[in-house]
Amino acid sequence: MRKLIVLGLTALSVCAVETQATPAQSTKYKFYTITGDSPVEIYSAMIRRGPDVNGVNAYASTSATSSQSGQLISQGKSCRVNDYRFRIDFTINLPKLKNEGALQGPLASKWGQFKGFLKTHEEQHKSIWLACARDLEGRVKALRTSDCKALDRKAAQMWKSMRNACDKKHAAFDAAEQRRLMKHPFVRMVLGQRVQSTKALKAN
Repeated sequence: MRKLIVLGLTALSVCAVETQATPAQSTKYKFYTITGDSPVEIYSAMIRRGPDVNGVNAYASTSATSSQSGQLISQGKSCRVNDYRFRIDFTINLPKLKNEGALQGPLASKWGQFKGFLKTHEEQHKSIWLACARDLEGRVKALRTSDCKALDRKAAQMWKSMRNACDKKHAAFDAAEQRRLMKHPFVRMVLGQRVQSTKALKAN
């Protein structure tokens, strides 16, 4: 359910920026339109039209771009980053049912719950990235090296390590969420309808 986060990293710039206690961030929501009057139709539309995640269609996704900026300050035989800032901009892609107002009864309720589940899931991916970025920002601000080239290399190594560690957190979260997903009332409706359809075909 999570689109691979692709963070574009810029090199440490030489321009000073305003100091931030936490990583600067923005969030944009976009929606892909689906149609359907039954659980299976809605589910199938999400699979067909949902965002691509490493070659697999997903219900929703979160992508992000990031950048680092700050001023490298050389003092004697040491270098540090002044006004270091990490920025991350998110785009969360969610389904939007075109004929949602026509849904009635349990389907309307369970679809509403499922939309909320997807939004909360993607926002948790955002929270994971922000926590990783906050840790990186603190560590880079504390860096002191013998020269600025060494600091730049060290910061790049920290970025790579943070990315790898954060990817593992995302994967663990997605694995845990799969169990919740299969128990979700809307998904159970989909599975139940498919079973009934199979029985009907066998009967014919």
